[in-house]
Amino acid sequence: MADAPDEAIFRSAPMCLVQFYVTIELARDLVFQLGQQGCVHFRDLNSKLTPFQRTFVDEVKRIDELEAKLRYIRGLMDKYNTLSSYFDVSEATAQRLCPVSEYDAISDIIHSASSRLEQLDESYDRLQSQLDRLSENKSVLEAYTAFTSNTLTAARMSTDLDESDRLRMYEEFDIVSEDESDTENVASTNSMAGTIDKNKIPVLRKVLWRALRGNLYFNEVELPDHDRSVFILFAHGDVLKAKARKIIGTLDGVIYDNVKGSRAMRQETIDEINAKVSDLNNIVDSTKQHLVTELMLLQERYADYAFQITREKSIYEVLNMFDQDSTRRCLVGEGWIPDDEYHTVQSVLSRLVADKSGHNRRTSSVSEVITIDDDDETFASAVIDSDDLVAVMNHLTTNRTPPTYHRTNKFTEAFQAIIDAYGIATYQEVNPGLATIITFPFMFAIMFGDFGHGVILFLMALYLVINEKSIGLIRNRDEIFDMAYSGRYILLLMGGFSLYTGIIYNDVFSKSMTIFPSGWQWPEKFEAGAQLIASKVEGYTYPFGLDWGWHGTENNLLFTNSYKMKLSVLMGYIHMNYSLMFSLVNFRFFNSWVDIVGNFIPSFLFMQSIFGYLTITIIYKWCVDWLGTGRQPPGLLNMLINMFLSPGKVDVPLYPGQSIIQVILLLVALICVPWLLIYKPYVLNRQHKSISRDGPQYSQLDQQLDRLDGGSRHSADSFDLELEHFPNEDLALDAGGGHGHGDEFNLGDVVIHQVIHTIEFCLNCVSHTASYLRLWALSLAHAQLSTVLWDMTIQNAFGSTGTKGVIMTVILFGMWFVLTVAILVVMEGTSAMLHSLRLHWVEAMSKFFQGEGYAFTPFKFSIEVN
Repeated sequence: MADAPDEAIFRSAPMCLVQFYVTIELARDLVFQLGQQGCVHFRDLNSKLTPFQRTFVDEVKRIDELEAKLRYIRGLMDKYNTLSSYFDVSEATAQRLCPVSEYDAISDIIHSASSRLEQLDESYDRLQSQLDRLSENKSVLEAYTAFTSNTLTAARMSTDLDESDRLRMYEEFDIVSEDESDTENVASTNSMAGTIDKNKIPVLRKVLWRALRGNLYFNEVELPDHDRSVFILFAHGDVLKAKARKIIGTLDGVIYDNVKGSRAMRQETIDEINAKVSDLNNIVDSTKQHLVTELMLLQERYADYAFQITREKSIYEVLNMFDQDSTRRCLVGEGWIPDDEYHTVQSVLSRLVADKSGHNRRTSSVSEVITIDDDDETFASAVIDSDDLVAVMNHLTTNRTPPTYHRTNKFTEAFQAIIDAYGIATYQEVNPGLATIITFPFMFAIMFGDFGHGVILFLMALYLVINEKSIGLIRNRDEIFDMAYSGRYILLLMGGFSLYTGIIYNDVFSKSMTIFPSGWQWPEKFEAGAQLIASKVEGYTYPFGLDWGWHGTENNLLFTNSYKMKLSVLMGYIHMNYSLMFSLVNFRFFNSWVDIVGNFIPSFLFMQSIFGYLTITIIYKWCVDWLGTGRQPPGLLNMLINMFLSPGKVDVPLYPGQSIIQVILLLVALICVPWLLIYKPYVLNRQHKSISRDGPQYSQLDQQLDRLDGGSRHSADSFDLELEHFPNEDLALDAGGGHGHGDEFNLGDVVIHQVIHTIEFCLNCVSHTASYLRLWALSLAHAQLSTVLWDMTIQNAFGSTGTKGVIMTVILFGMWFVLTVAILVVMEGTSAMLHSLRLHWVEAMSKFFQGEGYAFTPFKFSIEVN
């Protein structure tokens, strides 16, 4: 029975490298079965080769041509609006791999359909272009006739012109008098008419005016519901008209020469055009109907064809990563698989060979199936007639670094994406994504803490979670909305934790909640103008969170600032300490005792002697009843500064024996610095000398060289087995592709690396602790901004009554709510989320996270069809 899948969330899943040895006849089916399973990360054994030098380049080229045909067909579907709905490819993905002969038939169908559709589309476009040209010609004729009629009427009505001037005007502009017969055609060569883009009319007018030196008359008529305009031009002489033609042609204008002559001749031309338009309309409608029918018939199988072709291409792209053994007509491939998927892949190979042998047994007289299965390898083959069908999977022992694979679900996927955006975890190191599920939304809530804003955020996220199925089916979602939908569970926890911190801060839309009786009481009598001071209720403490009695007091900000500032230091100390503990977990897992003694122990002591001591003093100061003792509480910041500047001197003691304890802690911190600097290089150098004297062996020195090289080249179960090198494999491109122990030990490099680590750690202890004060700063800013928004909007409506009060309340409430959502929830929430992200990436993960791995990307078929 197959092993149960490992959760692989605290640490990446154990991986194993396997080798596939398969005959060419089975290779395509093998990759298809593995793609259906989706658990093999294939390695490229031909990385030195260009795409055109690989084995199946011809097949890939052929598929590229088919994809181009399908894209053209899809473009026609969009062009003629034949898509009634999105393609449903769920049935296509479940289909079997079609045989080569069936795939060839699909290829022929696509080629022939594409050819027919291309001819129909070209015919339709050509006919439509002719129809448009005829319609433009008709519009030009009508515009020209209207222009000449208006010009003639204007000339006759003019009282400033005598008869000779009118005749000269008629002749100049090719105008035929209504008194003349329709058969008479006083042809003139002075006029031009045509169409041009309406945006180019001003350019045409200016260019013609300058080129013809003003010797022209220009008129334009806009065509309704059209992007072109009619122009009418009058110019004298062949030279000027030739220049005008060239200019119009340069601007993509069209000149129609059939607009000259008498009105009767133009009317005859219009009648001829109407007859042609009627005939062309019938032909265009028939062509379009034929084209749409073809597209509708092809649309029924388009999703199936598109997916099968896409799947076929992905199969051959994987096969091009295999190395070819031409003498045995076999392909050799390698891939990473999770350990718990090993038996699953075994069964896939066994079923594949059994199915193929059973399929061919009906047409073969001799058939034999052999299956050998043990802990190290699986061999499955079938002998049919004289042709062998072989599919072998061998388990390889390697010193290459495996890919990192964390199994996620819809809840943990977004949290893991936060970590992966910073860097992929090194193979088998502790995954920060598990702890991030709690710490990320909680750090956000400390900065965002408001019960009312938390309710808004929680309800928004809850809506996305409840409707996740329907929203997930929406394609082409807005980018911002898609980010919110992908992180819906992060938003849900952020809103939930904000409810908790809002109750602790006793803050809801900048107002307090009187859940429990206050622990402070005001005096029954007080003098006017005197300062009103509340007194503590004896024997009573507010049960949970901040007492609402502090709200509105003059020293409220002073009290809450002190409380939140110390709270942020405590949270930073806890966050960094558990992160530092993860480094111990990593060192123990990789059996790196030199790192435990030389890095973790001095680092832990250094942090506890300074910032651990500060944390204890904060808690101790909270626990002392300073009013009861009658003493003034000391300032902890000054105490910590004087601890370094004036060891042994305490101005205001916090507890008895404080000076001695601070001196001891300071000495411990000082001892840890040379400990960090010296121990590890000394131990590694001594091991190097021992290896040089006693012979090579894999020790902690090799482990440290691996870590300095950017990854552990040896897993817990690996051996020094040299693997076969393929001629076309570029080891330099292979992540973790080092072999053996050829790296030479260099004490100088180790010392420099350790010095940098020591300086960085000691400085980061100070800067990172101070960085957690952003929890206090953003919480303060959020609370103050919420108060200002309340006072400037809805607070102004509470003093008004009657109709005016109702109107002001509705308007100001709308303003307050919109600004609350836009500014305090969205903008402030985004800011708090980014700060929480920084605290995880920099302050926490720098204590243990290497992030030098590469992601496990198994080969599987995508169901996306464009």
